[in-house]
Amino acid sequence: MVDLSPSDAPQTGATPFRHPLLRWLWTYRVPILFALLMAALLPMRDLWAPDEPDFAQCVREMRERGSWLLPYLNGRPYAEKPILFYWLMKICAIGLERITGGAGFTHGVAAWALRLPSALAASGFLFAFRRWTARFLDADSADLAAMILAVVPIWMWQAQFIQIDMVFAALLAWSWLSWLAGYLLLRGHAQPVRVGEHGRWFLCAYAALALAFLAKGPLALALSAPLALAFLAWQGDLGALGRIRLGTGLAVVALVLLPWYLAAGLRGGAAYAYEMVVHQNFTRALQAWDHVQPPWKYAEYLAGDGFPWSLLLPVLAAFLWRARRGLAPACRFAVLAFALPVALLSLSQSKQSKYILMVYPFLALLLAVMVRSFRAQARSRGFRLWFAGLLTAGTWMPALAALAVVGLHAGGHRLQAQIAPYLGPLRLVSAVLVLGALAVTLQLRRGDDRRLVGTVALTLGLAFLLVGTWGFRRLDPQKSYRDWTAAVEPLIAGRQVYYWQGIRSGVMVYTDHLMPEIRSRAELDRLVGPEQRLVAQRGEWDNNAWGMDPEARRGFEVLLQMPVGGGEFLLLRRKSLTQ
Repeated sequence: MVDLSPSDAPQTGATPFRHPLLRWLWTYRVPILFALLMAALLPMRDLWAPDEPDFAQCVREMRERGSWLLPYLNGRPYAEKPILFYWLMKICAIGLERITGGAGFTHGVAAWALRLPSALAASGFLFAFRRWTARFLDADSADLAAMILAVVPIWMWQAQFIQIDMVFAALLAWSWLSWLAGYLLLRGHAQPVRVGEHGRWFLCAYAALALAFLAKGPLALALSAPLALAFLAWQGDLGALGRIRLGTGLAVVALVLLPWYLAAGLRGGAAYAYEMVVHQNFTRALQAWDHVQPPWKYAEYLAGDGFPWSLLLPVLAAFLWRARRGLAPACRFAVLAFALPVALLSLSQSKQSKYILMVYPFLALLLAVMVRSFRAQARSRGFRLWFAGLLTAGTWMPALAALAVVGLHAGGHRLQAQIAPYLGPLRLVSAVLVLGALAVTLQLRRGDDRRLVGTVALTLGLAFLLVGTWGFRRLDPQKSYRDWTAAVEPLIAGRQVYYWQGIRSGVMVYTDHLMPEIRSRAELDRLVGPEQRLVAQRGEWDNNAWGMDPEARRGFEVLLQMPVGGGEFLLLRRKSLTQ
């Protein structure tokens, strides 16, 4: 049987310290190191397009309006997502501006402060995840799972990015783990520490589910309900539906959600409510207008964003298939929590790698269970060899790739000019990766799978630390809007500024202007005269669409053009009749 219980394998994760503080630091060393990594990365870069400036501008406008009910973007209610993430960002902005005396803040926002909710969600979840795993599995599995999850590339990336997805994924994954804990206690698969403990876990699950809903909408419920039903059906225990406190759970969800949804709908109006509930959820899933990808796209995302752990998926699948008749309830749940969201979200037209962020904790759990079983079951030797070999190969791949890039510069390749600004970080990252790959190879020879995982995790963590500090600093001038702001402000001071087509908030977040969007030639002719200014992206301005043509473009002159965030922005004015 592949079980998730402490008795399944010998324990090697006991703390070597007696002092309570040292024991706590050792027990939670992985989450602590991850939190320190995130703290080091927070101030290393400015707002990067396309999403981060949008969120920053929303917080800025909420602060200027004194609004807590609705987020605003460019002067209009912003209905793309519910309110929770905006509340968290605004609280961090207000609190940290007061604590620091406004250091690094411009117009009430600072990139590092707005990044804090994502970092806290990822780090806090990792602490809770490690504690949960030690409680319901064992200390060995807890350390292994925490190490694996901490260095999943997309988990590290989203933990320092200003987007809703890390907060949403952490809340949703915690809701599922809490619900599983309640079920295991209810059915006697785990021992309670107090009377009625299972009820508290169910209550925690429903509260976390409600908050996840308040972060990103109905997707939280759309994924959770099929997961619970599929698990109970696999267990042959649909009768448990009457004992999981479903009525209380629905009441908790309603109590958390209804006050804001009703108030926001009344304040924003019917159009806002329709946009937020229907258009951004159901229409986006069935008739997407962006991020349209084929059904198999999540397999590609898993391969890249979960590397090198994704290399182990075939081994893990074979391992679980052989043990399918003896899978313990918690292992069954982890399988479903990994596979079912990927399958369901593959049905949606709109796909991004961050949408499946919540499955990675359960992948980490399953890999930890497999590694733990290598010591407990002699017949797992073949799986162990494949596991160790693939993980070693996965460590060498980025090491050799980094060396190849450095070699291109040394060999005078045509990309030499593009590589040169980042040569210092690249050399150091390649050195770390090569040393790590050598250490992993040594662990492979020794046959210590637990240390193998730890060495891989340490190597990836150090590499990301270098990329996220030194590397981000080098890249930031090309991605930040600070230089644009400094150049454009003298040219727009005291003037009305408009934006051609869909706004990119970075062009206004650090200026003292809102920039109403102009979507047609008729609006352009009616609103923009010689005294007004117009901002446009080069690609959209040169596109003969929305009524635009070469004759209309000849009526404007370019006052400023700058490459920013991977594109080129223009500041234009209409030529006067005398020109």
